[in-house]
Amino acid sequence: MASFLLIPYGNPSRRDDGVAFHIARRLVERLGLEVRDPEEVPSYDVGDGLTIMGLHQLAPELAQDLAEADVVVFIDAHVPGAGWYDVHWEAIEGELRPSMVTHQLKPQSVLALCQALYQRTPSTYVLSVLGTDFDFGGQLSSQAQALVEPAVERLMALLDAHAQLGDAQ
Repeated sequence: MASFLLIPYGNPSRRDDGVAFHIARRLVERLGLEVRDPEEVPSYDVGDGLTIMGLHQLAPELAQDLAEADVVVFIDAHVPGAGWYDVHWEAIEGELRPSMVTHQLKPQSVLALCQALYQRTPSTYVLSVLGTDFDFGGQLSSQAQALVEPAVERLMALLDAHAQLGDAQ
């Protein structure tokens, strides 16, 4: 059975920038598990090969965690004008990509580090939800809140597809 690493990341104190954590908590609920403190950044060892590792930002040390997984999904928010769908899903490959600020890595850069350091490349995806309000606060905008469930559906479809693949083997 494939091992999954879901990495929701963002700033939960900047409204829609924390949408990934809402998605992770909703996924945990859909899987029939109890959501711990809804105010904390969610991290769960769900079992059956599924780990959710909530982070404020991506760091080089993540390369080792990626190397130990078969499938990785980075979950984040994007801004209007990015040219992406409201719920954007994309397979990515490793490449060093500059970011606007020096203390943040892009998912592609973490994957490139994984490849360089561990000679391993998990299947890696980005799931990004459109954010419209990045002001201070803990609540999502109504637009981002409406996109949580479709994002969870996308993750459930991925998990179901791999479960069916495992059953067929």
